[in-house]
Amino acid sequence: MFKTISTVAVLAVLFIAGAQPKPKTGAGAAKPGTKAKSTKTVARPVAKGKVAFTINGTLNGYSNHLVVLSSYRATTMELMDSVRTDANGKFTIKKTIASPCIAYLQYVKNTAVPLVLEDGAELNVTIDPSQNGLNYDLAGTKIDKSKNLHDFIKNFSKLSGELGTLENTIANEPDAMKSYEAQMAFALKQQELRSSIEDMIAKSSPLESYFILFNFSEEQKIADIKGIMKKMELAKDTKSEYYKDLKTIYDNNKSLEIGEIAPDIDLPQTNGVNLKLSSLRGKIVLIDFWASWCGPCRAEFPNVKRIYTRFKDKGFEIYGVSLDKDKTSWVSSISSLGLNWMHVSDLKYWSCAPAKVYKVSGIPYTVLVGKDGKIIAKNLRGEELERKLEELFP
Repeated sequence: MFKTISTVAVLAVLFIAGAQPKPKTGAGAAKPGTKAKSTKTVARPVAKGKVAFTINGTLNGYSNHLVVLSSYRATTMELMDSVRTDANGKFTIKKTIASPCIAYLQYVKNTAVPLVLEDGAELNVTIDPSQNGLNYDLAGTKIDKSKNLHDFIKNFSKLSGELGTLENTIANEPDAMKSYEAQMAFALKQQELRSSIEDMIAKSSPLESYFILFNFSEEQKIADIKGIMKKMELAKDTKSEYYKDLKTIYDNNKSLEIGEIAPDIDLPQTNGVNLKLSSLRGKIVLIDFWASWCGPCRAEFPNVKRIYTRFKDKGFEIYGVSLDKDKTSWVSSISSLGLNWMHVSDLKYWSCAPAKVYKVSGIPYTVLVGKDGKIIAKNLRGEELERKLEELFP
């Protein structure tokens, strides 16, 4: 149940930590041993403007304690204000800023309450730190967006904990049938988590969607970026820094958009002979980024094998790109798991050149390429992949 996002700023545990174990890297893909990418804090006051808000806070158990408020973007955080709690842990921050923003309210370095600050917002925030992490409640005026983030993150943390439990079961269960059942449960729970992220991005306000995209999504999909930009354009909010962030990413990633020619890959097969992705033109090809050490990849392989068997004689091929670094592990896994399709690897782990080109942030990760070499879809798995292939092979 691993997820790592190259542009992730902070994981869910930064916001709400419950009794569930901390997810290793998050939701739904594997990249072990990585840390969340931190944002750069700029100690510079945010320009004054027309958005006035008030935060009335209570930090239970913390008297005369520093509380910091910073505005959040995907790559930077700007200091907005700081205040000390009184003898009862109460504090107030009242400001006017240039435009609505996402903000972090922090009382220690690695714990934050995310808020959406709009004109006229009066947020009553009660923070209750405990040994199990941070819990907080919200009340007041114009708190709906902040409350949505709270509820989403709490559910994310719950589902991530459940995935962690299933992952441990898969790794340690000696009974093959019970392990298989756990793998199926893992896949269902993983999809539930992905769906909650996708729904939040699609249905929420632009700032909520932006926040979820950069903190919880497996990848910053071009379609999602365009969708949030469209929301901002409809709201005539194209001058905001958030819109500029999205526009920069969109401009830098257009080559990976649906309908564009898939960047070529040319890597050695297990026998040492290179195989180009472009040599498979005329077939519909699934580029499958995986690794022998990836638990979620192994959980997905029963689906992949079934789908490959069904469509391979119709002109479907799989081009597996392994992020292994040990050739023996790579080759033996192909054999023992019965992965009888095409495989390549440069054995450079997360420095794998194609993984960088395709901006792979977690595995398993797939790209479906048409007979003409153009990208049809990205990150399809299981039933979604099968339905797409049914459309392509009627």
